[in-house]
Amino acid sequence: MTSFLKLGIFEREAKAPELNIKQLALLMCGVDPTVKTADIPEAKVEAYNIYYRQLSRWLSASKLFRGGNSTAYPADYMFALAYPLIDEDITPQPIKDRCLAAVAIIANQNKGKDHLYAMGGDELLQVGIALKSSKRGLHRKEDEKEYNDKLMGMLVKLIAHKIGHSFGTSKKPSISAILNELYKLADEEGISKTGLSKSAIYEKIRKALNSIYYTE
Repeated sequence: MTSFLKLGIFEREAKAPELNIKQLALLMCGVDPTVKTADIPEAKVEAYNIYYRQLSRWLSASKLFRGGNSTAYPADYMFALAYPLIDEDITPQPIKDRCLAAVAIIANQNKGKDHLYAMGGDELLQVGIALKSSKRGLHRKEDEKEYNDKLMGMLVKLIAHKIGHSFGTSKKPSISAILNELYKLADEEGISKTGLSKSAIYEKIRKALNSIYYTE
C-alpha cells in the first residue's frame, strides 16, 4: 500500500470522499481543485468552463442530486457523472481511472443501472454493464499487479541485503546503485533499454517498495 503522503496530487484527489462541480471540473482538465477560479491557468480556462457548464447541466438533468453546484456530492457518483467527458489529452490518468472505477462501483449497486442511465444515458449504462460482467477479470488483474509489485520490492530488498555496500541495506536500498548495475548488465547482455528510463525505474521501484510498507 503506497503512503498517502507520497501520492501525486491527482492520485490523492482521486481518493476524496466527496466533491462539488467546480472541484470536479478542475480535476477533469488537470488543475489543482483548490485553485481559485481567477487563478486557473489561461491555457485551461476554456476547458474548465466547458466542463463546469456540462457537468452542471448533467447533474441537474439526472434528478439524482439534491443541492446546487457548490454542494459536495459522493465521489463515486460525481466521478461516474464525469466519465463520458474524459479527455485523453488533458484529464490526468488517476482521474480517468477513478471515473472508470466509479462507474464499475455504481453498476454493482442496487438500482445502479438506472442511476448510470440517468447520469449519462445509454452510453454510460453500456460501460457499466461491460464493467460489471468483467468485474472478476478486473480484480484478478489488480491482484496480479499487487503481487508483482510486492515481488519486485522483495527482490530489491534482497539484492541490498545480500550485497550491501553501495547497494545499501534491506531497509534502505540504493536505487541509484541498482540502476547503474542494471544498465551495465543490459549493455553486457545486449538487452534493449527501451522502457528502462531512469525516471520509470525509480517510479516502479518506489511503488514496489511502498507496496510492502517500505518508507524511505
